[in-house]
Amino acid sequence: MNSLLRIGIAALLLTRGVCADTIELMNGNKVEGKVLATDAAAKTVSIEALIGGQTIKRTLPQAQVHALTVNGLRTVITVKAGAATTVASSTTRTPAEVQALITQAGATPPDWFMSTNLNFPKGLDLSWSPQPRGKWDNQKYVGQFIWDIINPNENRWREGIKFVDHVLGVNQNDAEIRERATMETANMYFRFFQDYARAAWWWQKAGVTEQSSAASVFLAECYWRLGNKQMALDLMKDPDGYLNSIKLLGDMGEIDKSVAMAERYIAGTREPQWALLLVADACRLAGRNEAAIAYYQKVIDAPPDPNNKNRFQRLISRAQASIEAIKLFDLLNLTKVADGTYQSSSLGYEGPVNIDVEVKAGRIESVKVTKHKEKQYYSSMRDVPAQIIAKQGVKGVDATSRATITGNAIINATAKALAEGVK
Repeated sequence: MNSLLRIGIAALLLTRGVCADTIELMNGNKVEGKVLATDAAAKTVSIEALIGGQTIKRTLPQAQVHALTVNGLRTVITVKAGAATTVASSTTRTPAEVQALITQAGATPPDWFMSTNLNFPKGLDLSWSPQPRGKWDNQKYVGQFIWDIINPNENRWREGIKFVDHVLGVNQNDAEIRERATMETANMYFRFFQDYARAAWWWQKAGVTEQSSAASVFLAECYWRLGNKQMALDLMKDPDGYLNSIKLLGDMGEIDKSVAMAERYIAGTREPQWALLLVADACRLAGRNEAAIAYYQKVIDAPPDPNNKNRFQRLISRAQASIEAIKLFDLLNLTKVADGTYQSSSLGYEGPVNIDVEVKAGRIESVKVTKHKEKQYYSSMRDVPAQIIAKQGVKGVDATSRATITGNAIINATAKALAEGVK
């Protein structure tokens, strides 16, 4: 820990208010309590927390502590791989400060980049040529290799960024492939690691600086996550926008704007189900459960798409599961849930997502995904369970961007599992 960080934390400890501190652990769990002291020489953090109904004091190695929030100010202690520049969306920064973070991140690769192996099939066509219609070969075509091999395998996400960087270098003189590789690099930093500063840098490098493509919504999310909500809103001025704008506006607390955009989509398309689901999710996140249930019900009641009956049925099943989860959790009192581990499942994109929820002394101790068939789940398997533990429930839990179906499956399955444990 550097000297400025030690001084900052010492000042926070001296000016402590009555609010609880938050200790974020490297495993994704969060603990509410007090930061008692930090020892720079021993590289430890001493905390006091209420766990299982008992006040416990612990001295933790800094390597186990990701961040501390004291008096509302969050300080990163140990950087997570790939997320060095990710900050809480509650942080406020000026546009200049946000851009400085983005520029600094873009100029430096992650600390794991140099040690990551370059690993791809020898027969892969690095010219990134489009595959013939109906032909699938993930050992030859770059896009299919990323979709089939990189995306579903978390242990290869770092290799994915290293690989796309290699493709970028090989094709420096091809403007089209260079742009495609640049966009894909931004996508990977965003969806794999939630490294919003590096993702923003690469999207800016690709020319995504105004609402000219769907990627502008994700660039807007980067600005918001890095601390400037107005920069995000400025990038989303188009009243029609893109479908993903419905979710982002809801995430940012702009629920009325989210609903208004969804209503325009619903009125202007013959297939309103996706817009209905997104605005229902936004209402649910905002605590407007009656409105959420009404929109989910509209998904169920919408005319079926005769050309894609399977997809339509999955949307109906997801809406039904969300209605059930809302009603279950509204009636749930965690203190009435007996100690134990409870299992349930809910439909994801590819199939059921199975979870285990452990409860001790009226608290959710862990949420684990035990089985799934999802391929494009990105960081939702870590992010959503961590949110559920931090919030001690499913209310206000945000399904991870680019993996909302998987995220909502985890949320709904958790609600059903907890309901099974009510005494």
